Amino acid sequence: MALSISILCLGFWILSKDNALLSTKVRLLFYLSLAGLVISSSIQTESVAGIFLALAISCTTLAAVGFVLDMLNNNKFSQIMILVLAVFGSYYISESTYKKQDLSQQNLIPDTKGEILLEIDRNHFSSIQEYANKENAVLTRAFRPFSEDLTNLDDYYTLDVQNSINPESMLSDIGSLEGVKWIEYNEIIPFELPKSAEVYKSEDRGLSNDPSVVMQWHLSFLEMEKYYPLFSKNQITPKKTAKLYILDTGIDSGHEDLQIRRNSQKDKQGHGTHCAGVASAITNNSIGVASMSPGKDWIDVHGIQVIGDVGFGSQKTIIEGIIQAADEGADVISMSLGGITNQEREKVYNDAVKYANDKGAIVVVAAGNANLDGKRYSPANAENVITVTSINEKGEKSGFSNHVQNLKMGISAPGERILSTTPSNTYTSFNGTSMATPQVAGLVAVIKAIRPELDTKSIYSILSRTGKETQNTIRTGKLIQPYKAIQLTLSE
Repeated sequence: MALSISILCLGFWILSKDNALLSTKVRLLFYLSLAGLVISSSIQTESVAGIFLALAISCTTLAAVGFVLDMLNNNKFSQIMILVLAVFGSYYISESTYKKQDLSQQNLIPDTKGEILLEIDRNHFSSIQEYANKENAVLTRAFRPFSEDLTNLDDYYTLDVQNSINPESMLSDIGSLEGVKWIEYNEIIPFELPKSAEVYKSEDRGLSNDPSVVMQWHLSFLEMEKYYPLFSKNQITPKKTAKLYILDTGIDSGHEDLQIRRNSQKDKQGHGTHCAGVASAITNNSIGVASMSPGKDWIDVHGIQVIGDVGFGSQKTIIEGIIQAADEGADVISMSLGGITNQEREKVYNDAVKYANDKGAIVVVAAGNANLDGKRYSPANAENVITVTSINEKGEKSGFSNHVQNLKMGISAPGERILSTTPSNTYTSFNGTSMATPQVAGLVAVIKAIRPELDTKSIYSILSRTGKETQNTIRTGKLIQPYKAIQLTLSE
């Protein structure tokens, strides 16, 4: 887009050179557009080499367009036609390259147990069922929310297509049926356990009596030495124990440093247990690690397994998890999962998040770990979720982290070398936006425990207003500041 604007300004400058006054004004616009081009390149590209390469390509393009327009000096019509082609051509190429780059990173496929999700008008159910029978496909109700009056999720069905039929070939036929209101793939979400990272030892600030707290650099980085005493010195107590739901690979409910009020699924992958510890490991119990929870009565952690033991989930299983958490009274839903979507807009994620919001839950989601635009990731791109990026100890966006500059509610937390709980009373350090997300979710749960009435936008406002600028806040969102966030929560 920035290059297209610069080409347009350059073209008008050349076309108006016979009018001295107009030419001077357009020339100024061209210089301003060049400044915008430099800023855009620096924002959208991570490395210095990448920035210079992008600028070199842009300058070469501008020089070529300028040369051609100047050569056609005596033919205004040809100049205008070349300018129009150059503007739209540069825009089309940049957008196509951007989408191709994103989608080539991960080729998502539909779940073979129900490849297609469709929302239907139940008045036309019989005709849609008749079509499914004719195609030897199985039509099954996808979701059963408890509060059907709040949502249209109960109008969604999965269509299980026979192995011999390509689901893509059925999309247009199904979409044209009367009564089909929406249709999309039920995409498989692959899950890869983050690689263990080297433990980073920070200075001992006396944060807690937990023996491994000195290896939790992120707590010192977030100035938790101010956060924990705030509760004890001011005798702050929760209005309620916030229910935090971790939608993940399960949680080892028998872990020595976790307080799980009900048995969760066993966690063969270890990812969900790690996230649970980051958010709510028991602080000041002389065991293991500390967390965002200031004490035992603040956060009630629940685990819902939406990623299978072999490392795969689907859009449907994740949405079922959101619905279950909402129906069980979740205050916060944390999802350290997701992937590139092949679809511009996944309506069912938006409907599920809205259902959770309407029942009082805040949804916090990882931005993803592909160093791409979080807008291309689901459910990070769903409406009304808080999307979390990862930063390092220098306040820089982690090289792996997606960015959130095109999302409405982006925020950041440390996501490198994060030590936390893993199954069988062990502790491991991992990297990822998965590790940053439960820090935000845990803090949000504490805020909800103090002020249960707050909704997503209100809580995001608190996080953003009290947050700290990073090295590139536009791409990361502000860095959470737990102490200041609680202070503002109490004062308003």
